[in-house]
Amino acid sequence: MRAAKKFSLFILFVFLGSIVFSQTLAEIAQKERERRASLKGKKSVVGTNADLAKMKKKPALEIPPTEAAREATRPEAQGTTPPETPPTETPAATAEPLTESAARATLRDLQDRWEKAKEYVELLTLKMGALWQEFYAMDNMTTREALQLSISETFVKLEKAQEEETTARQELEKFLGGQKRESTPSLWIR
Repeated sequence: MRAAKKFSLFILFVFLGSIVFSQTLAEIAQKERERRASLKGKKSVVGTNADLAKMKKKPALEIPPTEAAREATRPEAQGTTPPETPPTETPAATAEPLTESAARATLRDLQDRWEKAKEYVELLTLKMGALWQEFYAMDNMTTREALQLSISETFVKLEKAQEEETTARQELEKFLGGQKRESTPSLWIR
């Protein structure tokens, strides 16, 4: 019995509160007229399904081409063999000792090359993840074929970039190992 009294009091308070704080239809209409008047000078764009169909999809991540990508698109790389170029030797492999300024410049170049290679590997890894995510989220089979082609091309680029990064790191380690042990800490730049 006591619960019934509490429930009836609660319903009474809710009903009275809705009557006291309610708006009339005239007040609501007036507010809507004011809102529309404030938006009168503004331009609005309405997008339709036809507009969405005309939109072209763009990749989520675009990576600028690097030297390896530019070399892959050259005509020599697509069918003919490029002329042989002798491998470049690092100054650590030469017999003559380097001056400290030349050693710093060489070290800086090797470090920059390695860092750029690492960054490119990271970007390609990120792109691979985005492509795989897009692939598994798609429903249309025709676009999956194009996406699979893009995934395979990116994978090839990623493997080449990882090889370049490993080569650059090894050259840097070789250069640092060839320097005198007491001068090595002063040569490390970053």
